[in-house]
Amino acid sequence: MSQEEANIARLKDAYARWSDQKGADCGCWMNLMADDATLRSLAESAPELPFAAQRRSRQEIQDYLDGLLRDWEMVEADMNDFIAQGDRVVAMGRVAWRNRATGKVAASRKVDIWQFRNGDVVGFEEFFDTAGAVAAATPEAAS
Repeated sequence: MSQEEANIARLKDAYARWSDQKGADCGCWMNLMADDATLRSLAESAPELPFAAQRRSRQEIQDYLDGLLRDWEMVEADMNDFIAQGDRVVAMGRVAWRNRATGKVAASRKVDIWQFRNGDVVGFEEFFDTAGAVAAATPEAAS
């Protein structure tokens, strides 16, 4: 098995565990992360989505996951297309999350870009409908 195939296999396993457990166990991600891993999100500057701030270490990535799961409940996460070249893997699929404060659901196509070094993740970037997520996190105005 090539390194590209091994990286895809590890990600497929992690995504399957994440989806099956509806995000209940972050270990599927933390077991992949190098201590100096970084995380970037398309939504990193949205104040309505504080979990999405840029992260620069394994511990900060744990903080990202803790914030995500504190404020959002997974409805679905189906990442089923994977492309690998060199040390990078792109995962594509669909996700839907319910904001715990508003009850609104944000559903979106999603693209994740992973970078590996010596079998560990050193970089992660996520792309999703940030406008939809912001709208789901924003309470309705009182009438």
